[in-house]
Amino acid sequence: MAKNIEKMSADEILVVSKKLFYGGFCLLPFLWVYNLLYVWPVRNRSDISPQVRHYLMMSAILATGMFVVFSVWFGIFVNQRLGWGVAGDNLTVVLVKGA
Repeated sequence: MAKNIEKMSADEILVVSKKLFYGGFCLLPFLWVYNLLYVWPVRNRSDISPQVRHYLMMSAILATGMFVVFSVWFGIFVNQRLGWGVAGDNLTVVLVKGA
């Protein structure tokens, strides 16, 4: 069970925010969104380090950027897949039903 962030010390919040930020680079960009949602309620506490706000801002920027990149890729893939021939077919995951 996750620890209540409002009961954490400022140092613990910094460690959690840093781990979530760097974890997003391991092909897990949803961790940037989780970082925002989890740490956002305590961002204005007086004892919070400015580094936490930096990690939150960078998480927001990178999560938005990855959303744009994935959306553009999806749009291109859906509209151009048939023109790519075999390469487009190899990128497609289709579960064939029946024999």
